[in-house]
Amino acid sequence: MHSSMQSDSTRFRRRPLGFTLIELLVVIAIISVLIALLLPAVQSAREAARRTQCINNLKQIGLALANYSDVNGVLPPTAIAAPGAAITNNFGMKFRILGFMEQAVLHNALNFSVGLNDGPNDTVATAQVKTFLCPTDVNVPIGNYKWKNGLGSFQWGYQSYPNNIGTMSSVAGNRFDGPAYHMGVNNDNLASPVRLSSVADGLSNTAIFSEWVRGKNENPGSPGLHQVYEANIAWPGNKTTTPLDTFMSDCLASTKIFDDSGKGWDNKGMKSGNHACGEGGGYSHVMLPNTKACVFNAEGTSANHTMVGASSLHPGGVNAAMLDGSVKFIKSSVSRATWRAIATMDGGEVVSADSL
Repeated sequence: MHSSMQSDSTRFRRRPLGFTLIELLVVIAIISVLIALLLPAVQSAREAARRTQCINNLKQIGLALANYSDVNGVLPPTAIAAPGAAITNNFGMKFRILGFMEQAVLHNALNFSVGLNDGPNDTVATAQVKTFLCPTDVNVPIGNYKWKNGLGSFQWGYQSYPNNIGTMSSVAGNRFDGPAYHMGVNNDNLASPVRLSSVADGLSNTAIFSEWVRGKNENPGSPGLHQVYEANIAWPGNKTTTPLDTFMSDCLASTKIFDDSGKGWDNKGMKSGNHACGEGGGYSHVMLPNTKACVFNAEGTSANHTMVGASSLHPGGVNAAMLDGSVKFIKSSVSRATWRAIATMDGGEVVSADSL
């Protein structure tokens, strides 16, 4: 009997340990469910971090703008020309404040006596300033090159943060009604510098910078910058002075691509230092955030891209820097009246805190 009991004990100890197939499948299913639950949270946390960085970028730009104003008494222009003449000093607002945002080396390398496209400014024109880039937007304008003094082609510095020119110059007395301004440009009557004291609507109620999804400089059949926000800018044709809502309706209804050669105007943000609206300079508040963009060629050379609005890949809206240095998140569902009210600097509109 003792031998039999020992044999049974030996057999019991030798039984293999481990999971059965069913147990293993259950464990795998539980892990899969946990991953499925955690992944959106991780992605959300990453986007929250990117959005915070985007806000910090706009705060840095806004602070530099305030420091520029303190030193010079005025906001920086987004272009300068002799009265009645074409633009020759075509540097946008962001390049004029480089010296106030820890980019003194780049600012000192600028030669304001010639244009941005000229050889002496090659180094700065092709520099990539991290503060000018929204980390959520990974688009890079392809084929966006500048030939530098026979040394080869180099990527232009691109950017995410355009300055606010207001609404449409053709319905605003042939001028920009936002705080950005072209100084001395003949077809914009607002030729004098803008001071913070002249912003009648209040600094906290007037936007100065927002963001847009950069273009890829691709043709209409390509994915473009982001199809949800209209990769290719439409061209509804010649337009004259008309209510803003009519401009908006015409834009939304248009299907014609701007460039008659068949290539979409898909180079938003391609030159960070340039003054041109939709390229390196201005955006407008005609279209609501994250909606279609259009070009009206009757608007004139300095304002023909004023229906290029704000957009972002942040869920639900865009960041906007106000003249008081604050940064606000504006929902895509913001009302037309509120969106246009924060565009103008002396429109006399009342903007309530809960409307943004």
